[in-house]
Amino acid sequence: MKNNDSNRLDIELPKGLVVFISGVPGVGKTTISYELLRMFDEFRIVEETDLIREALRGYSEYIKDSFEDKELCFLDEIEIAHNKKFLRYGEAKKQCEHMKKSFEKIVRRQKRKGISTIINGVHIVPEVLDGFCEIDHVLFFNLSLNNKSSLCDRWTQRDSKKYNTKNLSIAFQTNIELSLSTRRLSKISKNIFFDIDVTNLSIAQTKAQIVKAFSNLLQNP
Repeated sequence: MKNNDSNRLDIELPKGLVVFISGVPGVGKTTISYELLRMFDEFRIVEETDLIREALRGYSEYIKDSFEDKELCFLDEIEIAHNKKFLRYGEAKKQCEHMKKSFEKIVRRQKRKGISTIINGVHIVPEVLDGFCEIDHVLFFNLSLNNKSSLCDRWTQRDSKKYNTKNLSIAFQTNIELSLSTRRLSKISKNIFFDIDVTNLSIAQTKAQIVKAFSNLLQNP
């Protein structure tokens, strides 16, 4: 079902379309997700991946507290970073790997029910989830910035204790590596992976690029 947004293209989304939106904190993932939701009544935003991450983080902390006097090396492999920690690219990949099976179950469930879905988050790494490209109508969009000052500007209104200079450097480097990785994937699967440099784009222009990808998907099913 379509809404009355005059900025949208007159297209009907395929049932079960799943859109992943990745990017570092502050790049605009949530804003774009809800703008797309306004444009397309078919979409639902799935936020349970955040709940899964919080559950894994809590369980890891519980086990460590309960068995602090024992050597449990395997916990180093399953630890989910605290939400105040800014992830380096390798750490983001590892966290995504922990959640990969959960992502797949969510994707297959939504497709089985025919629900078009948006999943966004800092824990989404297209490189880890590239096997999903074999599932029909799954698209990946990474939102990136080409300079550190632009990211700094986007952090101005946020908590300065968390969004500080040290974390800015970490986040921007992750932004670069995430962008390069997504671009490499886009060369292999051209109509599935998209890196969108939003540095000089308005929200409307960013939406337009994503909607264009939807249109291309319909033309080349």
